[in-house]
Amino acid sequence: MADQPTLYFDTLPPDAISEELAPVIDELGLRENCRELTMNGWTVLHDVSSKSFNSKFRDRIVELAKTRKAFNMLLAKDDLFADAVLSPKLLAMAEFSVGRGFLISQVAASVRPQGSKSIGLHADHNWLPAPFPEHNMLLTACWACDEFTKENGSTLVIPGSHVLRRHPSAQEVAQKTGAIAVKCPPGSVALWNGNIWHSNWDRTTPGERVVCHITYTRLMMRPVEDYSAHAEALIEKHGEIMAQLLGKKDFLNGPNGAEYDKLLQTFNNAKR
Repeated sequence: MADQPTLYFDTLPPDAISEELAPVIDELGLRENCRELTMNGWTVLHDVSSKSFNSKFRDRIVELAKTRKAFNMLLAKDDLFADAVLSPKLLAMAEFSVGRGFLISQVAASVRPQGSKSIGLHADHNWLPAPFPEHNMLLTACWACDEFTKENGSTLVIPGSHVLRRHPSAQEVAQKTGAIAVKCPPGSVALWNGNIWHSNWDRTTPGERVVCHITYTRLMMRPVEDYSAHAEALIEKHGEIMAQLLGKKDFLNGPNGAEYDKLLQTFNNAKR
């Protein structure tokens, strides 16, 4: 019989990097990103992919978007989206931000041409009541297929809003006081936690802003998208980490109810 893991009784604080994750964070050079995500509520990952991958990724999103401006359920539509979701830097930052055993919640995209307007200020913890939990529940990864500038319609954030742990008021939504633009080159990924107030700037330049929006959540959160019909094929193709992302490695929501052989590891993951 395999050794059972020891039950953890302590929970790591929100800004801690676990002993197991620390070597990965250091190997990928993500210490400063972890600090920025904790202190500022957002950060930018550079050199996440090759120029070749980013070009193919952008082309595929544009192809899928020919008849729509926004779309979702993309994980099951092309291996490129799985490659993006399984990027080592994104997986490491997701574990740091939303804990071990995290899930994939949504894989969506948008193509915004010149003249596209703001989507409105909000926090991604929008289906949680305030005050938001001390531990982050949701991490958004915004894959910039094109350069992010204010004129190009990049993401805007309100610095310091993440510490308020609440939704913006109607007045705050209208005023966007202190808003700044997230700036980064193509192939970068802007990350932010569920607390920070954000939106996007109106796009005033010619061309299109092409973005893939990837959302990871803590293992107890209900995902936005249901990939159960595609899970078997995705796991067969992409392996154990995909099984985790689709909730097959924890004891929750099993086909026959709770799967108690996975209970102890699930409890431990929830504390890390």
